[in-house]
Amino acid sequence: MSKAVQDDSTDMLSAEGLATLVRLLAANARARVARADIDGRHVWIKRYDVERQPFGKLLHRAISPLLPVFLRSSRAAPGSLGVERERRKMNLFREAGLPVADIVFGNEAVLVLSDVGRVAQARLGDLHAADPAAHDALLVTLAEGLGDAHRAGLCHGRPHPRDMFLPDPAKGDGRVGFLDFEEEPEAVMPLAMAQARDLWLLFLQITARAISPDTPAHAFTAYHGAAPAAVLPPLARLVAFFHRWLTPLRLLPETLLGKDALYAVKATSFLKHALDAGPASAPSLQATGHERPRGQS
Repeated sequence: MSKAVQDDSTDMLSAEGLATLVRLLAANARARVARADIDGRHVWIKRYDVERQPFGKLLHRAISPLLPVFLRSSRAAPGSLGVERERRKMNLFREAGLPVADIVFGNEAVLVLSDVGRVAQARLGDLHAADPAAHDALLVTLAEGLGDAHRAGLCHGRPHPRDMFLPDPAKGDGRVGFLDFEEEPEAVMPLAMAQARDLWLLFLQITARAISPDTPAHAFTAYHGAAPAAVLPPLARLVAFFHRWLTPLRLLPETLLGKDALYAVKATSFLKHALDAGPASAPSLQATGHERPRGQS
């Protein structure tokens, strides 16, 4: 086991809990991620010794040196390297005061993580029909949360509502939390570009999910108010590249586009317009009722 993994190891399992974990691993030998009850609490078991790399991902990694910097693949991190990467990035987010899961147990092949409750994607599903205003306010909160992480000098790698959560406000922290640190683009490109890539990926979701047409602008304003200004120039480079390459797709009816292509067209078109107009021209949060004190949900 590498020293980096040993130094930040947290073992919260009892002897009985460890025996339960061993039985679960044996019974689910090929499961990459599984939810379980151990020592009277819900946990998530992540394995790093069973993942198979899809051909597309292997090809992407092989041709990465030939691609624009923002399209490059994170370095391969099989087995213990993947464990080390996830633990290291979790520790960085935790040290910056951003919520992450607790590491209940870890070794070279397995991490057992505490359950953080309902992730943002599930909450968005609950709110979509029941409370559209709260649904879109949560999208704005996620954008601001990513800005908080970027201001702390961090990069998630693939921010998505399924990898973000809001802790129970009763526990004293309403900031956006993060899960699944399996990508590290900041290791293969400048940090500001990796953060710009983060923002573009999150806006694939925000522009696709927003109920109100004004919500992406509110989300961009919230992100820009929290994030470092250094992200905007590389974001402009990234968006200009995709805007050129996606021009033929923008001419097609939405019904003919696949989900991924539609998300990319919507996000890129919005960000191009927002950057051309300037962040200051985006509608203010206060004018829309989406305003909230910093650090609250």
